[in-house]
Amino acid sequence: MSPAVARPAPLTSPPRIARVDTAIVRLPLERPVITPLHHILAVDTVAVTLHADDGTRGVAWLWCFGEARARVLEAAVRDLAAFVVGADPRETATLWAKLFRESNFLGRAGATMIAQSALDTACWDVKARLVGEPLWRLLGGSRRPLPAYAGGLFLNDPLDVILAEARGYLAQGFRAIKMRAGAARLADDVERVGAVRDAIGPDVALMIDVVQGWTADQAIRAGRELARFDLGWIEDPVAFDDHGGLAKVAAALDVPVCAGENDYGLTGFARLIGGGCIDIAMPDLQRVGGVSEWMRVAALADASRLPVTPHVFHEVSVHLASAVPNATLIEHVPWWDRLWVEPLPVVDGTLTAPDRPGLGLAFDWDALDALRLS
Repeated sequence: MSPAVARPAPLTSPPRIARVDTAIVRLPLERPVITPLHHILAVDTVAVTLHADDGTRGVAWLWCFGEARARVLEAAVRDLAAFVVGADPRETATLWAKLFRESNFLGRAGATMIAQSALDTACWDVKARLVGEPLWRLLGGSRRPLPAYAGGLFLNDPLDVILAEARGYLAQGFRAIKMRAGAARLADDVERVGAVRDAIGPDVALMIDVVQGWTADQAIRAGRELARFDLGWIEDPVAFDDHGGLAKVAAALDVPVCAGENDYGLTGFARLIGGGCIDIAMPDLQRVGGVSEWMRVAALADASRLPVTPHVFHEVSVHLASAVPNATLIEHVPWWDRLWVEPLPVVDGTLTAPDRPGLGLAFDWDALDALRLS
């Protein structure tokens, strides 16, 4: 007779999503940021809190430029939240598929996908908190310092200002820096990139972000001119949905092409990777579809022998990058530090995921109430 097999005690009552709360906060920037596409004075952020019926809370946040757009995102979150209330937040795959179906009418991109991303991320936060583990461990990762890069050095700042900014990042311990390019004259880009390279030396990684500012032909010409400065990548050289242009640029340049932050879901990255458009995949947490779809994109990139570098959201990115084999640099943007009771610190140019349950984050409402728009 076979020995009795011990069975775990069944759950007396599975957790359920009780409600989803939202609030809009405006985070002013220290100085305006100007890119080929934006003139930015503040970051409007939708704070999302998902409540389980046992009191466990999961958080997520979405961002945009402009109060009206933030209200659109908030409305989309509230709309989709109706389809998860009463569900078990641990069933992230099932819930993701359900929300994906519900997004069909308005389209599986834009505000609907961004809203779905927030709900998915908050569910993962709750899921990890319920078992008392940090997200990176629930995803099968390991906790270790991960290299980060500092982003900035915008086109609207004069050369002496961006050089001082670059030196400041070095003083903080960063060993990788990203600057903006796409000036009206290529000669100005050459001057600025060359000056930054001279200032930071040959051993610090330097990347450029064109913010979709070039045509394919301009990108090829500029990329060949700027290659002498040993660039780690050229980011978003052309419009994100110009797949033919991206593929043309990637094929023509030795400098790696990095893109994807403006695309949506696994489908978007299947087009980018399958079309030979990118050398480095850059999924953005809110556009790609939250934690669930970010991990799928990373797996697709890994199967295609491509590295993945996350776009902003470093507080979540540090968990995700800890759990995949092909992650490279993590982008550090401190715009959202004011959201948190304990912002994630940078130590010698690295980020280490917290060992607290879930994402390890809590909104600092004592500070945020004064910044609320809703």
